[in-house]
Amino acid sequence: FSNISVGAVDYQWNFGDNSAYSISENSEHNFPEEIGGSYLVELVAYSPLGCVDTAWTTISVREELIYYMPNSFTPDGDAYNEYFKPVFTSGYDPYDFTMLIFNRWGEVIWESHDASVGWDGTYGGRVIQDGVYSWTIEFKTSANDERMTISGHVNLLR
Repeated sequence: FSNISVGAVDYQWNFGDNSAYSISENSEHNFPEEIGGSYLVELVAYSPLGCVDTAWTTISVREELIYYMPNSFTPDGDAYNEYFKPVFTSGYDPYDFTMLIFNRWGEVIWESHDASVGWDGTYGGRVIQDGVYSWTIEFKTSANDERMTISGHVNLLR
């Protein structure tokens, strides 16, 4: 933050995130990245004669959407890569999520509304054959409630 006040000798920065005040003339600050939000930043400048002036601005921090969708999985009982599921790091609403897996005829063979639950390569409780399956996920972003739909393919290998 650049202080452009004139004639001040003491400063107090409040960053609006319950962090400690800064008394530097110009200041640097890192806002929490885990969650998005708006922060009212306040600079109070004091003159040598005791006059006080205050400036405010709002800083918006957006939670970035970060996710990964694997292209293969191996549900072969070796405890590695047993489930196909998205890996979300941040930026999505976990309470508004749907994932569908389709066979080559477009039939839904698996559905989930929990991003932490993955497909184990079965349909109706039975192991299905190796191959390429289509998937679609639909979710809302946490930054602005934008609805996202993403589709792709996954290789099931045993």
